[in-house]
Amino acid sequence: MNHFFGLLILSLCIATIFSLINRSDSRERIRYFSTLMAYMVVGSLLFAWVMHLIP
Repeated sequence: MNHFFGLLILSLCIATIFSLINRSDSRERIRYFSTLMAYMVVGSLLFAWVMHLIP
């Protein structure tokens, strides 16, 4: 298992729990879930890229 797959699993679990806790409507949950997933995955990739540039 590579690190990206682990990142996706962790993001999936966190986004699922947070969307179930914080939103009551089904449509809001799906939108909140997808937003959280995008923020976590893209943010992690950007952070990894910045860390790669630092010697």
